[in-house]
Amino acid sequence: MSLALPDSFPELIRSTFNSAKESGALLFSESTDKDIVVQDLTFNVRIVPALGQKPVNNKDNDDVEKPKKKFDPFETPEPALFLCSLGEKYSIILNKFSILPYHYLCVTTKFESQNAPLSEDDLIAAWACLQADLDPNMRQLAFYNCGERSGASQAHKHLQFISVSKQPKLLPDVALSYGVPESKDAIGQFPTYHPAVPFAHFVLPLPPNPTGNDLVMRFSSLLARTLNVLRRHEQRDISFNFAMTKEWIFVAPRSQESADDISINATGMIGLMLAKSDEQMEQIKTRGPLELLLSVGVDRVIEDEAHHDY
Repeated sequence: MSLALPDSFPELIRSTFNSAKESGALLFSESTDKDIVVQDLTFNVRIVPALGQKPVNNKDNDDVEKPKKKFDPFETPEPALFLCSLGEKYSIILNKFSILPYHYLCVTTKFESQNAPLSEDDLIAAWACLQADLDPNMRQLAFYNCGERSGASQAHKHLQFISVSKQPKLLPDVALSYGVPESKDAIGQFPTYHPAVPFAHFVLPLPPNPTGNDLVMRFSSLLARTLNVLRRHEQRDISFNFAMTKEWIFVAPRSQESADDISINATGMIGLMLAKSDEQMEQIKTRGPLELLLSVGVDRVIEDEAHHDY
């Protein structure tokens, strides 16, 4: 399957974002950010006061409500947020609740579960979206939160895309700087990790122009190790975070959705964290990002690659 966003996508997303924000169809939250440096890693913490605003429950306690089907915002995307189709299987829409400009989603047109791993079509769609350079000074990041403990907010399968700064480097960038062991399998490389990071995570570099098979082979290699770690920790339900740029693929198994009332998804696991307040930012700084991420991740398991069973 060959997929591509329209050439006009950068202009399309800017104009649609601005009009949706002006009309109120898109709710944009102001934020500030600070960096926390731990050894050779930089964790960027974005402080978003709107995250601390809890919705008001207007339900009359005397009313008896009938069971209702849970609302699926991706079943029929809001016209004001719709950007374009990507083949017959995907819709590209703006994130209704945005913290960063031009945050968008790639959703399946027909319902598929967010608890399912990414398919070859999903990976090809992700790569197609990463080709849209919205800002020459930024790079595109794809991420996917799989499973109930991953930080996923919707049950309908969706990949997310944001623009991130090229500096400072993210966890997968730094992990790759330690080198990637060679192997004799089809990929030719074993997944690597950052030696000072205590939670399990796996990274592989991508070739310049990967085929669908290239993407599948690398993701499968990372997923196999993720499933093995979850099994070793006797965790039956499968939850993990996935992230990808043009340079690498990253996967990390998850054990909890949040810690200390701090929700963490795939962006948090690679170094881009969210806080509801300055106090919560200080909480992250005091406890330490690595310890916090370990509490929602899974202890790293060192294995002998020569005896790894796929």
